[in-house]
Amino acid sequence: MKVFLYLGLYTTSILSAYGQTGSDSSYEKIISSYYEHYRNKEHFTAIQAAVFIPQSNNSSPAAIKTFAHGRVSDAHDAPPVDNQNLFEIGSITKSFTALLLLQLQVAGLLSLDDPLGKWLPQYSNWHAVTLRQLLNMTSGIPNYSEDPEFSKKMYANIGRVWSNQELLKYAHPERPLAKERSNLYEYSNSNYILAALVIEKVAQKSFSQQLKDKIINSTHGFTTTFYPVGDENPQEKEAIAARLVHGYYYDENTHKLHDTVQENLSWAAAAGGLVSTSAEVLHWVDLLYHGKLLPKAKQEQALTEMKTVVSTNTGKAIKSVSAADPLGFGLGVVAFYDATLKQKFWVYKGSTLGFRVVYLWQPCNHIITVVSINSKGGEGNSQSTEGDESTKLSLDLYKNILQQHPNLQCAL
Repeated sequence: MKVFLYLGLYTTSILSAYGQTGSDSSYEKIISSYYEHYRNKEHFTAIQAAVFIPQSNNSSPAAIKTFAHGRVSDAHDAPPVDNQNLFEIGSITKSFTALLLLQLQVAGLLSLDDPLGKWLPQYSNWHAVTLRQLLNMTSGIPNYSEDPEFSKKMYANIGRVWSNQELLKYAHPERPLAKERSNLYEYSNSNYILAALVIEKVAQKSFSQQLKDKIINSTHGFTTTFYPVGDENPQEKEAIAARLVHGYYYDENTHKLHDTVQENLSWAAAAGGLVSTSAEVLHWVDLLYHGKLLPKAKQEQALTEMKTVVSTNTGKAIKSVSAADPLGFGLGVVAFYDATLKQKFWVYKGSTLGFRVVYLWQPCNHIITVVSINSKGGEGNSQSTEGDESTKLSLDLYKNILQQHPNLQCAL
């Protein structure tokens, strides 16, 4: 995505836009159409969505619209899903982790160019990897969640509580990193588990506490975003469970549908352990891309670092995504070029065992869309018969906003 407006001119508060609704039928039609067309193929029961429509003219104030369609589970008497129900947001969590490291750098407590060995010397084979390489997925450290033995144990007991150290054993720190790689970019959840350990070392508190202190609290507008990892705070976990939609994954080998309601998100932790609502993911996108949780004097530099991307095709730095190189990974964020619209967006799709959540932000007009679905579908598996059209749904909502508000069209 890129026709940028100067961020300093963009002062509309996302939170103050609630209540400015108007006709929602066109959005509801798009969501219900997706539900009817894909619910059996992708094995979900609920969609929750939110869109932010910036002020397009003097008579059309900024608005947030929220939608919910379907039921919280596949039980015949399951209640309808609503906008306060929680979804697991998966790897969107990575942008929270990345921001915590950026905040520590801004505070002068570390540098993203520090080698990992400075903070975690116990991982000697990874000592030369920088914190920046962790965040932009160029470290070469193996992905623990792709290890066959880990997958076997996790699926055998999805309620198991994992420690970060246990997870990293499946990244095989005893093995030297490959010296030659054809693509320097390798997506790895291990990077963000290591980032969390660095955060704990520098901040001298748990990752969970740092997350609550610096980001997910009511002062910053978060009341429905939680980090239910491990076995801490059982009262909070019970409250979350009462609002969490059931998630589903379909085993194409056994042809069985599995409910992930007993899942413990410690297996994903700082790489994917947050739960939230679509509306608060939207709020997060606004805070993140406008640097609102960074000191004003350091916002521009920190945002530049966050948005500096490497090609997912080569792992090398690129100035911008394009039709030839459509995906770029930054510090917990993804730049995406859509060939149909000929526009560049910031997007991220997070997934867990039973959920998908995708956001889209267009910097030229500041439109945000968020879609949450309670199934894994075929996300991340090109051979799956289920498929995954959640990004298309997010783009369809974006296109509908432009149809309703043509003066928000981006110049090509």
